[in-house]
Amino acid sequence: MITSTFIRGDEDLTEPFAIRREVFIEEQSCPEDEEYDEFDRQAMHLMIYVDEQPAACGRVWHDGKSYRIGRLAVRPMYRGQKLGDLAVRLMLFKATNMGAEQIDISAQTYIMPLYKKFGFVQHGKEYMEAGIPHKRMTVKTDDIVYPSDCCKA
Repeated sequence: MITSTFIRGDEDLTEPFAIRREVFIEEQSCPEDEEYDEFDRQAMHLMIYVDEQPAACGRVWHDGKSYRIGRLAVRPMYRGQKLGDLAVRLMLFKATNMGAEQIDISAQTYIMPLYKKFGFVQHGKEYMEAGIPHKRMTVKTDDIVYPSDCCKA
């Protein structure tokens, strides 16, 4: 069974931090000092569980200028099960409920097709973040598309 919850940044972040460590630091070799930042304490952290086991995470926050989603990570053994798609849907819903009119993301270039199907549009040139190519993307909440292919096996 798949379940999810949001955890406030001032609560216990052990589970999302463990997934981020596994995916970003260990698998993708992101520097640890760049992975965790000041926005972690003010963000709402999404946790997705498969059969009560931590499987994926992400976060939603307001950076002082705009609403953002990010730090989407799916543990390797749970990939290919549409959990990334589910996570984006849940984070977009949460951001909209928090009052977002526009949502920004700094997307790793390889995952941009996932965000594009929700209506995100690329802005600017590619740049490096933590040694990984990224591009800025934005979607206005009125332009969010919820694809019908979610969760198909």
